[in-house]
Amino acid sequence: MPTFSADALRRLCDDTRERLSVTGAQVAIASGDTVLQAVSGIANAELGTPVTDNTVFQIGSTTKVYTATLVLQLVDAGLVDLDTPVTHYLPGVRLAAGERWREITPRHLMAMTSGLDNGPYTDTGNDDDCIGRYLDLLAEIPPAFAPGTAYGYSNASTNVSGRLIETITGDNWDVALRERLLRPAGLVESVSLFADLPYHPTAVGHLPGATGVVRPWCFARGCGPAGSSLATTARDLARFGQLLVRRGKAADGTQVLSEQAVDIMQTVQVDVPARVFADSWCVGPYRKIWDGVEVFGHSGTTPNGSSCLLWMPAHDIAVATVVNTPSRGYPFADAIFDVIFRDWLGVAKPSRPTPDPELEFDPSVYTGRYHAHGVEYTISMDNGVLFFDMEQVGGAAARTELLPIAAHRFLPADDAVTGNHTWDIAFTLGPDGAAGHLHNGAFTARRVH
Repeated sequence: MPTFSADALRRLCDDTRERLSVTGAQVAIASGDTVLQAVSGIANAELGTPVTDNTVFQIGSTTKVYTATLVLQLVDAGLVDLDTPVTHYLPGVRLAAGERWREITPRHLMAMTSGLDNGPYTDTGNDDDCIGRYLDLLAEIPPAFAPGTAYGYSNASTNVSGRLIETITGDNWDVALRERLLRPAGLVESVSLFADLPYHPTAVGHLPGATGVVRPWCFARGCGPAGSSLATTARDLARFGQLLVRRGKAADGTQVLSEQAVDIMQTVQVDVPARVFADSWCVGPYRKIWDGVEVFGHSGTTPNGSSCLLWMPAHDIAVATVVNTPSRGYPFADAIFDVIFRDWLGVAKPSRPTPDPELEFDPSVYTGRYHAHGVEYTISMDNGVLFFDMEQVGGAAARTELLPIAAHRFLPADDAVTGNHTWDIAFTLGPDGAAGHLHNGAFTARRVH
């Protein structure tokens, strides 16, 4: 069993936060019966409040693994079959344009193979019906692909999982999360409802170098299952990872999730084209292979926070990072993991690939337009340079050069087009040999021209 120094973890957190201009951060390691947490920086620059051990940060899409856990609990109870179409559980709900969406199963939703577009980020209110109203927005959005035929990360698909949980349990998603997972697992430093925030010291979002804070706190409760609201400490996040390392058993011995359900969650369902992001996707988490060792996890970002959770069953360890400078969240996590896994644990975490100017490719395979809800991508060739243009509806446009790193994979010269996620741009080919889909890291867009 590995051992870690609290002082070394504190220095690592402090040094990394300062080097990357992060306002406030926490890092936690859970291994065996020990949970260590380091904290650094400021939770709210306007008030000058420091980050403490109990300060909660929004964790964004890492929430999706919590939602998947709730669905797997329903599988344990015999209330959900992963391969029965979702229409059986949600009659009368229309999830996309066309008819192929009727084939979508709960497994597809959690494995990111549903074909549902990523969907809107529309605020559908703050009452208990907000997730149901969010699903109403999906009815006419074209799917990215037929269910089960490809990979495509989707916030919408996880919100459908959230509605599935509500329909079967009779509780809203927030209550189901609290009563069925957080409390049984002893995760007392985790909160999703706004009304519960006054009982926790809370970190708010900051832009790099800014003294002001980000407002509002949450953009849409209706996207809660996908990651718009849940806030927690790094150590509670690491404890959640440890629940899966312990095959569903909480620290007090409570069996929160069956061992069989954990096995299902950690079974590969589909390869991920943008391999800097992940190697493959399971039923909830992603999967990577570092130095021959399986690593599972998820990451996430909102305007107020960013998080990353990784767990490595073979080494009995879960590691979590949270920050309140969202654009620095992924670089911060990457730097922390470099030290903890590679230097302290002896697992060679792969380095980010570098462009290969000698790598030949046919630009005509990729050039064209690609569409997902709210965003348009154009790939073009100009004077021997492959360009990536991104235009968001109601948002800014951006352009960058694409630099080849492997077959059908590129790094953007300007990482801003990935939202500073430090991942790659990949293409998957259709039957005609041309790219049918563009993958901006996690997110998939279908070719339209």
